[in-house]
Amino acid sequence: MCFSAPVSFAAAALLVPIGLRSLHLAWQSDRRLLGLAAFPLFFGVQQFIEGLLWLNLSGFHAQYTQASALGFLFFVYLFWPICVPLAARALEERPRPRRILLATALFVGVLGTLLYLSLLFGDAQLQVSVVQNSILYQHRPLFDIQWGDWVVRTIYALVITLPLLASAMPKLRIFGALIALSLVLSAIYFDHAFTSVWCFFAAMLSMFVLQLIQTHSAGASAGLISPPPLPSQASQP
Repeated sequence: MCFSAPVSFAAAALLVPIGLRSLHLAWQSDRRLLGLAAFPLFFGVQQFIEGLLWLNLSGFHAQYTQASALGFLFFVYLFWPICVPLAARALEERPRPRRILLATALFVGVLGTLLYLSLLFGDAQLQVSVVQNSILYQHRPLFDIQWGDWVVRTIYALVITLPLLASAMPKLRIFGALIALSLVLSAIYFDHAFTSVWCFFAAMLSMFVLQLIQTHSAGASAGLISPPPLPSQASQP
């Protein structure tokens, strides 16, 4: 996260209760929403880990700097690229988009696993530093090709945003648009620490999930989320 350890911990303290509330409402109203409802909770955990990283970088248990950086990047490279398509798939009733979202999660899951394993056991040479009040994560790219960083960043952005933007739920599309906007702003103004800053913006935007689920739970927007199809309907193309 950008700025400081206190801001990271404050974000975590805000997001974790919001995530727990979202999960509670989703469990009561529509369990297909559970994956989406978990976003604020896990963003809160991720922000807490980066708060620890800030402390470690400042000399507090500096020997754990690498471990806390790897904890943060676990969410970046593995958890979110898999979780977002699967959460969108749980809300999708059309067979073809469901298959595409599942294939997407599997594909990026394999790539993310390879990248993360290279950080753990390979020669990726992870380095973490503070640049302009933000944390910069640097490591050797998985594929050493021209423009490789931008290619990977573009694929990552599409995997995170398109499942939300293509949703049949209007408010989920709004959430996806906000995430996409935060991505563009992070790339333009915070390219020196894109990973950390965009994750922070996305984390704060995940509070929108609670409002979406509250609306659904209260029945304020009729038809916002259709009921699960009957087995006979689900089997039809």
